[in-house]
Amino acid sequence: MDKVFKLLENYKLEKFYNQFVEHGIEEVQDFIDGVTDEDLDNMKFKKVQKNRFKSMIDEIQRLGLAPPHEGSLRKSLQAYRLYYSFPKCQGHKEILDMDPLQNTVEDLILRISFHESISDSMTVCLFTADGMPLTDDPFFNTWSLKDRHIENGSELYAIFTPKENLRGTARHSQKNDIRNEGPNSVFCHVMLKVTRQKDIYQFKCSLIHFPPVSHTRLKLVLE
Repeated sequence: MDKVFKLLENYKLEKFYNQFVEHGIEEVQDFIDGVTDEDLDNMKFKKVQKNRFKSMIDEIQRLGLAPPHEGSLRKSLQAYRLYYSFPKCQGHKEILDMDPLQNTVEDLILRISFHESISDSMTVCLFTADGMPLTDDPFFNTWSLKDRHIENGSELYAIFTPKENLRGTARHSQKNDIRNEGPNSVFCHVMLKVTRQKDIYQFKCSLIHFPPVSHTRLKLVLE
């Protein structure tokens, strides 16, 4: 029931929570079949509140919070599943009913945020099982799960962090302080490009006093 209240709160409809409970709403899925326009009228919904409710229903369906009724579509979506874990999580948690062609990484972030009931001030950072970050760049978060190569059965790792901890792009003025020098060479392949020699970048640094990741990014920007 906490998830029902949280969802209503996100759309500024929490004052109707008790009425929905009396109506028989126990889970998020119940909103799909259990509420009609007549029910909303009886609850004294105003037009703007009906619009919010419609937007809420659209999000429930888009994020796969309620399984579709169509047999073939439901079977197709259930065939695609992801697993995620996070610090102090016992085992992996399963995510079903997402469409890898339509749902984006942002949708996946929202889905996990909803399931774990994290506050609006927090967000989810996702990593592959090998530790590669998936959500560092907001632009790529708008790509579909398929385009980001998040395959069926993928195991992901989630970190919940305050949104204020997310770093923006480094300022141009900082680039002047970064020099491509050092006793060691590091080679980096740029993802999403065809593997060619010119896509392999080399920069110099000291592996004993290895620079932070932010400096590494700036070195690549300079290239």
